[in-house]
Amino acid sequence: MKTPNIGWLYFKDYLRINSDPTKLFFERIKWEQEEKEKKNDAKSKNFDRFFNGFKDDYGNYHSGKNQEILELEFDKSLSGVLSVALPSEKLRFKTTYPGLTLGTGYTHEINETGEFKLGFFFDHTTGYPCIPGSAVKGCLRGMFPQKKQDDSDELSNASDKYNYLASIIQELSNLKEGLISENELGEEYDQKEHPKRESFIDRLEMEIFEGKKPVIKEDGSIENQPICIYDRDIFFDAYLVSTDHPAIHRSTYKNQKPFIGDDYITPHVNRKKPEMSPFTNPIPLMFLKILPEVTIQFQFDVKEGLLTKEQKEELFRRLLLDFGIGAKTNVGYGQFDEEMVATPSTQLAEIGKILIPENIVPTNVAPFLKKNTVFQGEVSDKIGLYNIYKFKVGVTECRLKKQWNKNPELKKGDNVTIVFGADYQKENPNFKVS
Repeated sequence: MKTPNIGWLYFKDYLRINSDPTKLFFERIKWEQEEKEKKNDAKSKNFDRFFNGFKDDYGNYHSGKNQEILELEFDKSLSGVLSVALPSEKLRFKTTYPGLTLGTGYTHEINETGEFKLGFFFDHTTGYPCIPGSAVKGCLRGMFPQKKQDDSDELSNASDKYNYLASIIQELSNLKEGLISENELGEEYDQKEHPKRESFIDRLEMEIFEGKKPVIKEDGSIENQPICIYDRDIFFDAYLVSTDHPAIHRSTYKNQKPFIGDDYITPHVNRKKPEMSPFTNPIPLMFLKILPEVTIQFQFDVKEGLLTKEQKEELFRRLLLDFGIGAKTNVGYGQFDEEMVATPSTQLAEIGKILIPENIVPTNVAPFLKKNTVFQGEVSDKIGLYNIYKFKVGVTECRLKKQWNKNPELKKGDNVTIVFGADYQKENPNFKVS
């Protein structure tokens, strides 16, 4: 990695002096004593210098802890490391103004001048900002009605979500014939009672988010039974791909392509007299955010069900574009630009080019792909000039690409035998398909 672990800088090194976790504590005591003796704001000034930097008597600028984070360069090589899904199972979005923030509930402040007041979420290994797969799944499910699983069987959200989802689903491409009319998805959206519509959307929610499907028992009752773990939809972490944020000429953005920045919220809070809060001067609270014009890639492993894989991805795309993700979405954060989205399709056209699919072989199974080893698999997809072959090593799924002109007769879904001609190498996997 070219860049330090930002998560470590933000949560661990942030309150250290020369990597010493205790030195700042003793400096704080000294500054407090100086403030009492001289009756000035020595502590606030010193903390501001510590976090935001300062110029010494010779005119030399010394970076503070905030600049160490904000001036980091974006490392594009991380995109390949964090990619775990096929190109056809990825969605790319660009953040819009004012940006995106998440993880604000994590504790970060020590109640001193100049610091970032709110927490943030970083990938533990790379240290880069990311959106956990669980957060992606929870955000998408929050746009469904979320029927309660108790005896009251009441809805935890407004019933107009049924109408909204119906309007989205009926616009998906290549729907099964009769699906719209059979499930009342094309009715007027202001009508409240559509039992078939509600039943279909409830079943879709259970299938996608709980991995269950309704089964009619012998007595005629319906029971939601678990779907096999390997046939459930999977939501992976979303990560940063690139940044096109324009260079800003100020000390906090010395690098030409920044991807994280600072922002402020200014709550009017009077803790002693809450009734006076509307008349209280705001207290600026600085927090970290992902800047506008930063590309974020979402990735999924969705399965065929009530909707096809392509239709589910298209549904997720519409929901994320309509509602956004992360914290403070009600004031504009976490929104995306639809014009900059690489829409999912089997052609994967992006700016007139065909994206080349990637080989997916987890590192824990790569040593088992030896010369002359044989695996049974299938053609999982046909993308551009490539066939994508899916096979399993034990319970771990792998996917490899090969130009389709080597096997022009194969179709999607065909069973194949994969034979390795040499030990597996990521850059040049040597295998034959029959």
